[in-house]
Amino acid sequence: MKKITVPVLNLLLAAGVLLIIAGLLLISRFSAGFGVALPVGSITTMIFGAVIFYVAMTLVHWAVFFFLGLLVFFMGLCMTFVFTNVLPFGPEHLWPIAVLLCGICLLLTCVFKHRKVRGVYFFPTVLIEVLGGVFLLFSTKVIKVSLLVFIAKWGPLLLVLSGAALVGIFFWQRNFNDFFPYDKDELSDLTDEEREFYGE
Repeated sequence: MKKITVPVLNLLLAAGVLLIIAGLLLISRFSAGFGVALPVGSITTMIFGAVIFYVAMTLVHWAVFFFLGLLVFFMGLCMTFVFTNVLPFGPEHLWPIAVLLCGICLLLTCVFKHRKVRGVYFFPTVLIEVLGGVFLLFSTKVIKVSLLVFIAKWGPLLLVLSGAALVGIFFWQRNFNDFFPYDKDELSDLTDEEREFYGE
């Protein structure tokens, strides 16, 4: 099979992105009803994110552009779905959804940049997703206590537990690095003394 040229691949990517946007807008239209106007600002945000994503994939190849493109696209999509009642949330729930999307986009950016999942991205992603999930539980009133009251009461304990978890990860990675499959690749540029410190 003849290899597809770069311009053709870029054209295929653009067509694919346009089809995805068109399908998502149809879902919003069918959900909201044909007599209701679609949220122009949310749709514009989604399209702008798609443009940044396309630029990151075809022209610039910067990870930060890839991350921002995905994040802006998904935020625009979530806002559109919220305002057209596709998602069972209100506008007040968008901020914890944004936190969850940051974690997802960070992990996808890691795969885009390194072609695999690396620990330096994985652990922050897990932390962001946990925080976003907890914030969403408070925002949707699944947890009845106010977030501010919860932080005032349990915040210091959570700080201690978070710090202990980070220290535990440090010692675990230093002494049992076989359990971290990407550890050796991430430490490949360290000096011999640093490798010995990390148990390499």
